[in-house]
Amino acid sequence: MTDGLTGEALAARQERVAASNRAFGKVLSIIGGVLAAVAFVLLVGGGLVMTAVAGGPDDGSLDSVRGLAAVAMGATPGVILLLAMCGLVAGEQLRRGAMKRNPVPPDTVLPSASMVSRFRVLPIGWHVFWIVVGLVVSLLLVGLPVISWFTGGWPASVGDENDFSRYWLIYGSIGFGVTVAAIVSLIKKLSYYRAQAAGKVQPGVDAPGCRFWRFFDYRWRFDLWLAGLGGVILVLALTPLSSAVGSTSSSSEVADALPWTVAFCSLGVVMIVAGIVCATNFWRAGEELGSGESAA
Repeated sequence: MTDGLTGEALAARQERVAASNRAFGKVLSIIGGVLAAVAFVLLVGGGLVMTAVAGGPDDGSLDSVRGLAAVAMGATPGVILLLAMCGLVAGEQLRRGAMKRNPVPPDTVLPSASMVSRFRVLPIGWHVFWIVVGLVVSLLLVGLPVISWFTGGWPASVGDENDFSRYWLIYGSIGFGVTVAAIVSLIKKLSYYRAQAAGKVQPGVDAPGCRFWRFFDYRWRFDLWLAGLGGVILVLALTPLSSAVGSTSSSSEVADALPWTVAFCSLGVVMIVAGIVCATNFWRAGEELGSGESAA
């Protein structure tokens, strides 16, 4: 398509394509953000509907409303969030950079790194902003149910039939995991900048352990996966306490639930710390922050 174009004409065409991709990426990012907001509204709105239903007549007339609210908080937000992720990942990639075929793919038995990407790194200020947003959402979806277990207040007060806190906890744990991954990503970014300023990052010079850290931190981003899964486990570790605390609970119930909570909380913390340690070694991978490669 570009064989007949040279010089300024080719450069102009490439710039038009890049501008078009950036505009399309912006649209995808907006769609992804809107879908994520819709999923959050469904969760909160469904909880409010369940609360209203709990105070209504117990003659079965509100069963359809209760069922609709349960659907709105069940798999529906998950599907919407999956679509939102597709829009945000692809959109931000196009808006802040570009993907192209790898001109020198590695010589491996199975296809790998056939596509590479370069993108503008998210500024630290925006990074912190989205972390704060994630913490606020997590605090709402996780904090309110957990506090209500101890106090007996809302949302635990709606009763078992109308209980919706399990939906909030599931999605809240995912939200908290993503937020923890974002925090570790910020730590990775700052540690990379520090290593760069100290002269440790030098083009063409392999740092100690380069092959391992390139595979672990760059190719698969296992540092962020470790931390994110640790965040999810940390939240879900609290669930044994749901029926063991409160005004009607006994010390034996707490004693039975506490070891499980402590064990899984410890596992979550260990995974998060491991993710942080791995993230601080990203500079050893010998790759730029704003870059990536495909698995196949």
